[in-house]
Amino acid sequence: MKIAATILFISAICMLSLSAQSQQRRLINYTEVSALIQNSTSLTDNSKFSGLRTRTGVTKLLDQHMGIGFALGTDNYRKANGASYNTLPITLNASYYLNPDLIGLKVDVYGGYAVKLFNNLNKGLTAGAGLSYSFSVNKGLNLGLQTGYNYQKFDFPTNFKIDNSFDLGSIRLGIGLTFK
Repeated sequence: MKIAATILFISAICMLSLSAQSQQRRLINYTEVSALIQNSTSLTDNSKFSGLRTRTGVTKLLDQHMGIGFALGTDNYRKANGASYNTLPITLNASYYLNPDLIGLKVDVYGGYAVKLFNNLNKGLTAGAGLSYSFSVNKGLNLGLQTGYNYQKFDFPTNFKIDNSFDLGSIRLGIGLTFK
């Protein structure tokens, strides 16, 4: 977990340093923390999961409303019996801002690959969509409330004691900061 915290910290510092240059390049830097509340799983035992998600990313505005970018983060899923699954998702993102001032309602979609952090899984696809509502804190900073759906595919190596892969769908509830 220390590796994930270090990567997240370094990524956050890099994103903050880029925010000073955002005005000229029309880049938006954002960071979010979300709870992942289990919605559905393909496991037959109806296991319950809880999770925590962090993301930091950069979005390039293509016009006043549409942006594309990438994000890096961590996802930690914990089963009720104590098993945990940790990933480092790397995603491509698309966002649509209803207000050209980047406050108010935003719709986003993302998809990518979740790299394993530890030896408890091999790899996995990640994807999702969401809505957020941002409030302006000052000229260069927004605070946003977010919700959405997060999908994660867990694949295990063939030599691992668990021989089945599974899918997990979660509802995402979180807060985020947008540097514009």
